[in-house]
Amino acid sequence: MNQSNTTTQKIPLFPLGTVLFPDGVIALKIFEARYLDMIKQCLREKTEFGVISIIKNLDTDHESSAVTFSNIGTLALIEDFDPVQPALYMTKSFGTQRFKLLSSTQESNGLWIGDIELLEKDPHIPIPQEHQKVAQLLDEIISVIQSEDLLGEALFKKPFKVNDCGWVSNRLAELLPISLLQKNHLLAQKNPRIRLDLISEIIEDDDLRSLMMH
Repeated sequence: MNQSNTTTQKIPLFPLGTVLFPDGVIALKIFEARYLDMIKQCLREKTEFGVISIIKNLDTDHESSAVTFSNIGTLALIEDFDPVQPALYMTKSFGTQRFKLLSSTQESNGLWIGDIELLEKDPHIPIPQEHQKVAQLLDEIISVIQSEDLLGEALFKKPFKVNDCGWVSNRLAELLPISLLQKNHLLAQKNPRIRLDLISEIIEDDDLRSLMMH
C-alpha cells in the first residue's frame, strides 16, 4: 500500500471523557497551565487542537503508558473564548475534521502531542427514505431545544443540515445516551450512510425515541 500521499502532522491533544464530532460544538473550561498555553497558541496562530477520548486511565503516577486514547479524534477550532480570569478561560470550539491518531507523546509540561493523519470529510449524502424518521426526530429535538431556549446556539452550529446523512448522524451520535466506546465506533465510520444505519438501529433497539424527547 502506497503511503506517499498520506499527510501526517503534529497537533496538541485535549483528552476528554467524551467524543466531539465534525460540526459539533464543545464548551471547555480551561484552567490548567498546559491547556491555557495551548489555547493561547491556537488563538494566536489560528490553528486547531485535537479532541480525543480517554479510553483508559490507570493514573499510576501519570506514566504515559497508563493512558490509552481512542485512535480516532476530531480537530477543534476555537470560535469563542472569554478570559474570565488570567488563569481561567471559558471557550467554545467546533469540530472540523476527523483524524486518525498514529502516536502520542507527553511533553514535560504534561501536554500531549499527537502525530495524526487527517481523514476525509463526509461526502454529502441525502437522507434515504428509510431514515426520514430519525432525521425528523433530530429536527424535533432541535425545535424543542430552541423553543425552550435550552442553549440552542451552544449545542448546534448553523447551518442545520437536516437532509445530510453525515450531519444528522453526527448530531444524533452526540445526543444519544450511549457509551464512549459506541460513540467512538460511530465516529470511526467512514461512510455517513452506514453511521446513520447504525444510529437508527440503536434508536429502534433501545426505544430511545421517547427518552430523547423528554
